[in-house]
Amino acid sequence: MPQYQRREVQDWLNLFEQQKQSGLTAVAFCRQQQINVQTYYTRRRDIRLQRTSNKFVQVKREVTKVESYTEAMGGELLLQLGNAQLSVPININPHWVATVMKALSE
Repeated sequence: MPQYQRREVQDWLNLFEQQKQSGLTAVAFCRQQQINVQTYYTRRRDIRLQRTSNKFVQVKREVTKVESYTEAMGGELLLQLGNAQLSVPININPHWVATVMKALSE
C-alpha cells in the first residue's frame, strides 16, 4: 500500500507556483511529481476559497444629514436632500413615506 505525503498549505502553495512556472499542465505536472491530480485540484480550490473567504472588505457608508421642518402656514412637510425637495401634506400616511424612501434606496 503506497504511503501518502501530508502537505501543509505552504507546501501546496509552493507546488502551485512550481506548476505555473514549469509551463506544464496541471495533469502533466502532477504525473511528473507523482501527485494525485484530483487531490491537486481539490487542495487548490480549497486554499483559494479559504484565502478569499477570510478577507474582509470595509465599506464606508456615507452619512447624510437630514433636516425636516413644517411650515406653519402651509401645513406641509418639506423634505430636502441636496437640490431635491419633496413637499407632502403634514397628515401624510407614514407608510407611504416609508414605501417611497425604500423605493428610492434600491
